[in-house]
Amino acid sequence: MKEILSNKLFKRSARTIAVLILLACAGGPADLNEFTSYFLPETATTQAAGDGRYHFTQQFLYLDDYSDTLRPAKDINAKAWAAYAGVDEAIAYNYFYTESANNSLPNRLMLKGNKAAVTYLQLAKSIEKSYQPSVYSWEEDSKDSLALVEAFAKSQQLARSTNDPFLKERYGFQAVKLAMILAQPDNCIKLYEELIKPLKTKTFISDWAFSRKAGATMALGDTAKALYEFAQLFERCPSRRREADLSLRIKGVRFQEKALDYCQNNAEKAAVYAISAIQPLEDGLPMLKKVTELNPKNGLIELITAREINKNEFYANGEMPYVEDTLAYEKRRGESKSYFEQLGDFCADNATNKALSNPSFWYTSASYVAYVNKDYKKSEEYLTQAKAAPAPNDYLKQQMDIQEVLLLIAQQEGITSEFEGKVIGMLEKLNKSENFRIVNAYTRACGLLAKMYRGQPTEEKKSGGWWSSCSSKSSGEVSPTHLAKAFLLEAAASWQSRPVNADGYAPAFATNLDRYAVEDSTSIATLREAISYAQQPQLDDFGKRLMGLSGVNADYLNVVLGRRLLGEHQYAQAAEVWKNVSTKTWASSPFSDDLTENPFYIKPDNGQTPSQSITPAAFAARMVQLETQMKAGDAQAAYLLACGAYNMGYFGNSWLLLNRQRSSSEYEYTYPPRDLTGVDYYTSAKAKTYFEKALQLTKDPELAAKAAFGASLCEESAFYVFRANEGRDLGYDEATQAAFKKRMNEEQKKRLGKYFDLLRRNYANSAYTKEIIEECGTYRDFVGQ
Repeated sequence: MKEILSNKLFKRSARTIAVLILLACAGGPADLNEFTSYFLPETATTQAAGDGRYHFTQQFLYLDDYSDTLRPAKDINAKAWAAYAGVDEAIAYNYFYTESANNSLPNRLMLKGNKAAVTYLQLAKSIEKSYQPSVYSWEEDSKDSLALVEAFAKSQQLARSTNDPFLKERYGFQAVKLAMILAQPDNCIKLYEELIKPLKTKTFISDWAFSRKAGATMALGDTAKALYEFAQLFERCPSRRREADLSLRIKGVRFQEKALDYCQNNAEKAAVYAISAIQPLEDGLPMLKKVTELNPKNGLIELITAREINKNEFYANGEMPYVEDTLAYEKRRGESKSYFEQLGDFCADNATNKALSNPSFWYTSASYVAYVNKDYKKSEEYLTQAKAAPAPNDYLKQQMDIQEVLLLIAQQEGITSEFEGKVIGMLEKLNKSENFRIVNAYTRACGLLAKMYRGQPTEEKKSGGWWSSCSSKSSGEVSPTHLAKAFLLEAAASWQSRPVNADGYAPAFATNLDRYAVEDSTSIATLREAISYAQQPQLDDFGKRLMGLSGVNADYLNVVLGRRLLGEHQYAQAAEVWKNVSTKTWASSPFSDDLTENPFYIKPDNGQTPSQSITPAAFAARMVQLETQMKAGDAQAAYLLACGAYNMGYFGNSWLLLNRQRSSSEYEYTYPPRDLTGVDYYTSAKAKTYFEKALQLTKDPELAAKAAFGASLCEESAFYVFRANEGRDLGYDEATQAAFKKRMNEEQKKRLGKYFDLLRRNYANSAYTKEIIEECGTYRDFVGQ
């Protein structure tokens, strides 16, 4: 399937910033290449180090730290000079490639009487100093044209006159290179033909010169021949492989039939097809078949196969990417199944192809495609054959582990203790990985198991794609224990339950669930069942290991349950549940750090102490007491109850009582967008009823003023949510924004007017109302002061 080119060039600085941002935001991808995928491209055997950058990605290149840090050109050049000069490689490497370079290499050459080599080194250093190519597209090259012209003439003269083969090849390379630096592509090609091509003995240096010659061909507009030349360079020269690919990739050069006309044999044709197959916006399978037919020894065959599997996963599973041509994208998505079936047939055929090696890879690939196509019997047969063949790398073994657990779940008819014993070990093996595809598979396995425990279908094909799964409806009565296990499995699939690595953090992936969202969507009854399950005195081995994967315990679950009950204003039940939470939990972060304000205090001063830490358990007990007193007619208790109910909401000072996290504008930027006007956590609707009750019960004008102002705060909370909801799809032009602001100002006066008017009419002379005028700009605007 044709792939998407997300960005034209990738800058390391931008990447670093992005990684830091993502690591700071839990739940975001820890791997910028991540998309929904369960097939490891590293299973493919590759011949050249650094080929990982050609795995499928939605980025410009696969962001592979290992590949980016390789230095094949530096290493091979240092090694060649060390052999020529008879010195250690470290001496040669130091001279050419370190900031603290010394002259040990030229000094050694002088001691051996090789002045000609020292002359070359001096010329090469002068060229390097005279020309510094730009690192970023917005920068200019640094070029001393006069010095370069002089070096150009000298390198040609010495290339023609020198008899030393080692230096002759290098002078020729410098001449060819300088021709391109000086924007003389015609001369570059002529000099290559004159100075490099006739050499009887060629090394990697000749390939470096050929790279410049291919660039000249591209500059002259012959893209077909440039494709041919860069393909051969890519195939035979590891130290210029990256440059060969980038030269085509940056220009967007795609496969051209004419490039084959330049090929001398089948291997060269295969090289053209191979480099074309790894380019963006190409369907690789037809070219992959050609490579296999023309040159079964080509080192990219397995990599391209894995790339095509991953590419198909992206189109079939992925969210709609940001592309203008969405109709074409949907067309390719629709074609993905038939394309994938063809790819599966190709893998199965190759497993028995004697011209190819590594049957383990081909059987594993065929097994995976059969699994995706829901032919589980065939998938299992292929997987058995894959295991029987030698696996040349550990990634193949890990891929087999992925397929084994997914196949086990797919073929399991019901939950048995034997099944649980098998699957828990498989989950534990996958859970520790930091490879996003393995984590994807782990998350998927947990999700499928959760559906099994709930009696829901695990594979229900829908129009959204052939991975679509699950109806939300249970097929019948589900035991409380199974409901508890389903909840714990979803908790285990969350980023919050990721194991901490050696660096001290738990990398999160985009496919990981959000445990907080899982908790919020789980019924109170199921949470109670999970607590009962976790507290079993004789919990079986599966249960203990499942609790370990979930990252929660009974103490944690009691905190969650108490929050849910508190959020529903079931204060007595919350207080009872929170009696089971250890004092150590309340005394530790985040409660000890962030629950330090008095939840019964509302500014301006209402006679309460503003800073007074209180544990959630003590808060719930106090709310129970206040509710009882309010029902007995105590207006002050009603007011304090209202303060507590307000402060445990989003706009209050103790939101941690109900929630685990908060951002400053989350009610404005919910994703996916949703209407929060009926969510008490944001609107403080229940707190408002308590303030109103205090107004009904009290005859004290000071308390009445406090209650009226408290009710206005609740109305303000509801207004903020209303305004966010109304402005969600608003345009950004100045007129639209001005009209919206005017309308919202009118709405604010109207929606907050009831209690502000009450303060102005009935309690204007109270000390508290006078304090409000000093503290509250909104009220001052209302009364015109």
